[in-house]
Amino acid sequence: MSEDISRRSLLYTASVLGSSAIAGCGSRGDGGGESSTAEGTATPAGGLVFDELALAELTLTEGETLRVTAQVENTAASSIEMEVPLEVGGRRLTTQPIEVGAGKTERVEFTATIETTGTQQVSFGREPVGEVVVRAAWPDRVRDIGAHYYPWYGAPIHDWRDGEWSLESPSTPVLGNYNSADPAVIEQHIDWCRQAGVSWLNVSWWGEYSRHDDRIREDILAHPRASELDWSILYETTGLLGSDPVQIHEEPHRQRFIDDVSYLADTYFSHDSYKHIDDRPVLYVWVGQNLRGDVTATYEAAVEAAGVRPYLITDIIPYSGINTHPIAEAADAVTTYLPYDADGESAAEFTDGLESMYRSWYRAGEYAGVDLVPTAIPGFDDTELTHDPRNNTPLEPTPELYEATGEIARKYADGPVLVTSFNEWYEDTEIEPGEDHGEAYLDVTAETLASAPCEPPAFDGDIFTLTFERLVQESEMNPDVERGRKLSFMLYGLTVRGAGGETVLDTDVGSNTETGEFLLGAYGREGSRDDSWRWLGGERETVVQVPTLPATGTIEITGMAAAEMNVALSVDDKSVAETTVTTQMDTHALSFE
Repeated sequence: MSEDISRRSLLYTASVLGSSAIAGCGSRGDGGGESSTAEGTATPAGGLVFDELALAELTLTEGETLRVTAQVENTAASSIEMEVPLEVGGRRLTTQPIEVGAGKTERVEFTATIETTGTQQVSFGREPVGEVVVRAAWPDRVRDIGAHYYPWYGAPIHDWRDGEWSLESPSTPVLGNYNSADPAVIEQHIDWCRQAGVSWLNVSWWGEYSRHDDRIREDILAHPRASELDWSILYETTGLLGSDPVQIHEEPHRQRFIDDVSYLADTYFSHDSYKHIDDRPVLYVWVGQNLRGDVTATYEAAVEAAGVRPYLITDIIPYSGINTHPIAEAADAVTTYLPYDADGESAAEFTDGLESMYRSWYRAGEYAGVDLVPTAIPGFDDTELTHDPRNNTPLEPTPELYEATGEIARKYADGPVLVTSFNEWYEDTEIEPGEDHGEAYLDVTAETLASAPCEPPAFDGDIFTLTFERLVQESEMNPDVERGRKLSFMLYGLTVRGAGGETVLDTDVGSNTETGEFLLGAYGREGSRDDSWRWLGGERETVVQVPTLPATGTIEITGMAAAEMNVALSVDDKSVAETTVTTQMDTHALSFE
C-alpha cells in the first residue's frame, strides 16, 4: 500500500498551511505556479483572439477527460501557428498546436486527462475558462462504510497551543493545523472519503446552536460538494447530559433529550444528504450505556415529539452483554465506538478479543432483535493530549492493525461498517492522511473494508440459558453507587462436566473465547488478567454458547449471588435443573440429560 500522497501536490508553497490554500481545492484558481506558454512561441496576444471559451463538463471524476472549446480568430495579416497550453490549477496538463490563417476564425477543442482532485481554475493559454470540480473516484464497493467525523479543529472551537492543535496528537496531519470550517479542507476530506470508499460521515454534535452545530449547518452541509456523501449526527451524550450515568426518565435529562431529538429532526433529518438506514434517519448515541432508567419510555416520548422514528445506533461498552444496557431495548443497532479498553493488550490479544466480541454480539443480536454495526480502528493513543489529560495505555496505530480490525469487522457486518475515526487526531484513531502513514489508511479502507467480499459467519455449538429468580440493584449492595446496574450473579468460573464427572469445558469467564461466549445477560469482564470475573444480569436470563454439551452432564457455576435466589438451567428451550445460589463464594451444580 502506498504511503505517499499521490492524488495531488497538497501544498503549493511553505506558506500554504497558514492560508489554508490547499492545492486543487483551496486555491480557487490562485495556483502555485505561473501560467505560461511554450518557450519560443507566440502568445495569444500576438494576433490571436480567443472567444467563447467553454468547459464541456463542469464536474469530472479523476481519470476522465477535460474538454475545452474556444473560437480563435487571427487578426494578423499572416497565418499564425503556435503551441497553446491547457492549464488546470496553475499546472500545465498539455499543449496543443493550432494554426489559423490570416483573417480566419477557427473552432478548436483541447482535451486532457485530469488526475488532480478538487475545485480548480482552468485556463486556455492565458485566458481563464472557468472552474472545474474534479472528484476522487470511488473504489468498487460491496458495503457501506461510515466514519466518525470531528468538526472542532481551529478557532473558535479548538484552538489549543495557540492554534497548533496537532501538538496534542502523536501524529501530524498532512494538512497541518487546519480549520474545520475551511471550504478547502472540507472538499479535501470529501475527496479522501471518496478515494477510501467512505460514503458516510457521522459528525460529532454538542447541542442546539453550539459552535459545532453552527459548523455542521453553515459550513459542512452548506458546502457545494456536501451532497456527495451522507451525513449523520453523533450525539455527544457526556457533553450534553453529563459525564456520569443519568436516569434519563428524570428531569431535566428527559426534556433535554426530547428537545434535542426534536431539534435534530427539524434541522437535519430531512436534509437531502442525511444518512438513512431502512428509510429512517440515523441517530448515533455515543456512550449509550450512560442512559439508565426507563430509556425506552423517554425515547418513545422523543420520537412522538419529533414526529419521526430514527434508526437508532447505540454505542455500548466493549465486551459487555447487549441486553445489559437499557438503551438496547430501544435501539435498532448496537456498536462500540472504541473496541479497545486501554488495558495494555498487545495487538494480537486485542484482535483476538475483537473477533470474539463481534462473534458474540452478532449471535446475540439474533436473540435480542438488534443489528450489529461493527467498528474498525487503526489503533489508539491519547498520550499527547493536554487539554483533557488522561492515563490510558496506547495501542500503537498501524496500517497492519487497521487491516486486521477491518477484516474482523467486515466478517460480522450484514450492513454498514463504521470506522473510528476519520479525524479524531487527539486519540490517534484517524484514517485521514498524516505525515507518518500518508494514504495507507485510505488504501486499507478501500481494499479491506469497502471492496472486499466476505462470507457471513457460521456458528456451531450448543446454547444453554441460566434464568435467575431476581435482579438486584447495584446500589443495594454498594451504597456509593446510585442505582447502577441490575445484577444477579458474580461469575468466577463456568465448567461443563460429562456424565462421569470428566471436564468437557472449563471456560475463562473474564473474556468471550472459543470455549464459551456470553450472548445475553452478562456485563463486561472485570478484575485483572490473572483474576477476572463478570457480573451476570441486566436481564434475568443469561444466554451462553459453548462448543458442545454432552448428552448427559453437569454445568457448574462458581461465584456468589447478588442475593440468595433460585437459578434454573434450560437446554434446548427446556428447563432441566434448578438450584439455589447464595451470597457466599461457592460452586453450584446443575445437571441435565
